[in-house]
Amino acid sequence: NESKLTTPSADKVLLAKELGLDKNNNLQEVNRHPGENKIGMVAWSITLFTPQYPNGRDIIVIGNDITHQIGSFGPKEDLLFQLASQLSREKGLPRIYISANSGARIGLAEELKHLFRVAWVDAQSPDKGFRYLYLTPADYMKITGGKGGIVVTELIEDEGEPRYKITDIIGKRDGIGVENLKGSGMIAG
Repeated sequence: NESKLTTPSADKVLLAKELGLDKNNNLQEVNRHPGENKIGMVAWSITLFTPQYPNGRDIIVIGNDITHQIGSFGPKEDLLFQLASQLSREKGLPRIYISANSGARIGLAEELKHLFRVAWVDAQSPDKGFRYLYLTPADYMKITGGKGGIVVTELIEDEGEPRYKITDIIGKRDGIGVENLKGSGMIAG
């Protein structure tokens, strides 16, 4: 016994509302032009009109935005994924995740990169590798004011001069380090 299906009109196949984070990191509907998102994850609340659901079937779609830092994950991307997923569970809606990403965002503190110096194993043959990265005393003072914070160093003397051997790089900007592994690992399962 076949049931009679109603075909939705051709001009009403779907309705989509983009979801984004507000300034307080709450999930909300956003109205913006394509490409105006500031993070590498996008989400939508979509109503599909099909013969089985002529009055509409709601779903949540989440996807990486490969045009923003090659779709990599950081804390904001993880939060959007978490909140949109939570919304789908609360409303009992199917969630579709379209994965096109480069994994966790592990970056480099750009404010330091141009100041790095290299202590080569053999300065005449860089292909033999390096011993460590360092900052000159003047560069260290310029970026830290003598207080550290964005870089952790060890003051050493090498090749007859003082050097600030870099042991850890913190950087000024959040979202470029290992904190990004938590959410991307959770999403990956």
